Amino acid sequence: MNGGGRKFGGGRPPTGTPSLAWSSVVVVVSLLAGASVVHNVYKPDMTIPPVGGGGGDDGKQS
Repeated sequence: MNGGGRKFGGGRPPTGTPSLAWSSVVVVVSLLAGASVVHNVYKPDMTIPPVGGGGGDDGKQS
């Protein structure tokens, strides 16, 4: 056998806590994934209502 002190392959040793930049990327991706799941579950009506349309008070002074 190999006789080395390592149980599994090589690679870098663990460096401890991840950097702030990596953590913020993980947070943003998690928020987007959560929003996507909620959007797909509730399926909101995203159509924009028509502006004006000959209704009553449209804010214009006469």
